[in-house]
Amino acid sequence: MIPLTQAQQYVLSNIDTSRAMAIPIDEANGLITSGSLEAMEEIPPFDNTAVDGIAIRSEEIDRLNLSGSIEVRIAATIAAGSPDKVEIAPGTCVRIMTGAPIPSNCSAVVMIEDVVASDIMATISCRIAPGDNIRRKGSDIAIGTRLFESNTRLTPAHIGVLASVGFAKVPAFRRIKIGVISTGDELAEVGQALTYGKIRDSNRHSLLAIASSSGANVLDLGIVKDRPEDLRKAFLDAAKEVDVIITSGGVSVGDFDYTKAILNELSNGKAQWMQIAIRPAKPFAFGKIDNTPFFGLPGNPVSALVSFELLVKPALRKMQGDLEPLPRPVLAKATGAYKRTPDGKRHFVRSNLHVNNSGALAVKPLDKQGSHMLHEMSKANSLIIVEDGDGFLKDQEVEVLPLGAL
Repeated sequence: MIPLTQAQQYVLSNIDTSRAMAIPIDEANGLITSGSLEAMEEIPPFDNTAVDGIAIRSEEIDRLNLSGSIEVRIAATIAAGSPDKVEIAPGTCVRIMTGAPIPSNCSAVVMIEDVVASDIMATISCRIAPGDNIRRKGSDIAIGTRLFESNTRLTPAHIGVLASVGFAKVPAFRRIKIGVISTGDELAEVGQALTYGKIRDSNRHSLLAIASSSGANVLDLGIVKDRPEDLRKAFLDAAKEVDVIITSGGVSVGDFDYTKAILNELSNGKAQWMQIAIRPAKPFAFGKIDNTPFFGLPGNPVSALVSFELLVKPALRKMQGDLEPLPRPVLAKATGAYKRTPDGKRHFVRSNLHVNNSGALAVKPLDKQGSHMLHEMSKANSLIIVEDGDGFLKDQEVEVLPLGAL
């Protein structure tokens, strides 16, 4: 057996980052920028009002602050989006709506709540200072402002900022495409009648789902029968169409089926069939068909998902530009004990991570830990890392990998 870290480093050392492209902004959420981004426009693009109110000149401000109250004629109304460039005549004001452009000779905006107004006149009796309630051009973002550094993972907030300064496309590492293949004569499709000796192909669907949730585009390549010519064609076709191939089953020591033989052949004998010192997900395969990586995951449903989190997801992260692709654990207090015996393996215990009543992270190990128990896995949102030894006690601090956020 080899350590998990050795397997992870081997995979990552044989994975290349995908090509950087100009990505349409509405397709860039979750991607990583391939360079720093600077503002091409100002925000706000013009002086505008922060409130609904009455815009007045500096002369009216001086009169107001001397007398305590003034009455001025409302000469116009300016709505948000108005293209008109307005100037305020002496002794008058304008009614103005939030976001509307400020008249060039306006010095302040009085909130409408502080004004007694009719259709044509406004009485102002509050103190006001030049600049009040005016958002100046470029006060949020100036042209040339460094918005985001290279290797920033874009969120909806980033997308909003970029759209506000005119980015129609964003330089980022492209979203990769993953193909998921199931192999075996024993597999039955969802929706088909389940005849004796057949089992449902659950792994393919769970792997499609977890790959999609990792930010990749996914392609369902279906079930391929255990015939060498069918398998060879399926894997060669997949290697031309996708960036990564994932399959499950047939990777354990002693397994010999056509899938393993064909993958060995197509990788020119360079595929690595590993036994990793972890539980679950001990067997694992990795190689390349031409330049397309393939991952062979264990056939047990839980093992396949754990293997994906620990070994496939870091590779996908690196391919999409992540400079720190490996899982990052958090510390939490165990609400229950977990007993094990030394076996030379690091255990990953399915668990529920939560915030306790004191506001601290706590984690509860689930009762059932069998690698075939997919229903129990569905209740977990984390994996407790348990090094080789006797386990851990209740209230002990443990390392935890949150699932879905590795």
